Amino acid sequence: MQAKLKVRPSEGAPFDVEVGNTATIGRGKDNSVCLPTNPHVSRQHAIVRCHNAWQYQIMDLGSRNGTFVNGRRVITPVLLEHGATIRISNNEIVFEQTEGSTPDSTYDVTLATGTDANHEETAVVAIMVCDIRGFSTMSEILPEDSLARTLGEWFRVAGNLVQDSGGTIDKFIGDAVLAYWVGGAQEGEEVAKAFATGTILLEKSLAQRWPDHPDKPFKIAVALHHGTVTCGNIGLVAQRDATIIGDAVNTVFRMEGLMKQLGQRLATSGDFHALLPDAAKPAFDDLGEHQLKGKNQLVRMFGLK
Repeated sequence: MQAKLKVRPSEGAPFDVEVGNTATIGRGKDNSVCLPTNPHVSRQHAIVRCHNAWQYQIMDLGSRNGTFVNGRRVITPVLLEHGATIRISNNEIVFEQTEGSTPDSTYDVTLATGTDANHEETAVVAIMVCDIRGFSTMSEILPEDSLARTLGEWFRVAGNLVQDSGGTIDKFIGDAVLAYWVGGAQEGEEVAKAFATGTILLEKSLAQRWPDHPDKPFKIAVALHHGTVTCGNIGLVAQRDATIIGDAVNTVFRMEGLMKQLGQRLATSGDFHALLPDAAKPAFDDLGEHQLKGKNQLVRMFGLK
């Protein structure tokens, strides 16, 4: 299904923007939707993404004045329905999506429904899930505007780090990020990039605190795995962005869930650890083999010391 944004700016003539894989909204002229004359619009204000070939979501990027959908402030990524009204300051944007068939089956967040089988590919990738710990408590304590800015700023930092390292943001799920790196010419190149990104995110989180709560650290967990996935448009900027699917994706999500019990902030699978540069391996403890939900085969995990 094709989608567009019908923009009614506070100043100037209305205009439409077609949405392919992504559309960015902000004051900077490099945005898909540029709102240059309004000081209440951030340079990078919000982003709209197609995250599983037919659904679109909007995410605020830590703007001071917020992004609103149908009158409600965007805190975590919000799915857009046809006709949804997005308001940024006094600019109005209507989301329109051409009618068509949509998948009618329920699916796990880690298993998106398929893309056109003629365009599916398989690839060996390094996969990262980065999740905010204690988000439910944070959402109870922080005012809505502080929570939205904190989450949006974190998503922007994570997204930029992944992109700068050559990775791809697959999707944002609530307070989590799913990203992947495609294998390159050198063996383990994708693992090195994913590991570097994960450790930088962890370092940044250790220096961060909740707004107005210096006693409350901002905690994240990073799970890293390596395996084969199926996807249409792997590693490409395309008109449709299909979520990566397969056992490897399920595994990394199950690992992230188990990390809470193991008390780990960054953990890898044995497959990922085996491809790490030798110099990086001593930084990990062997956590042993674990039975992950939905898997018959035990998965060995390593935790950062």
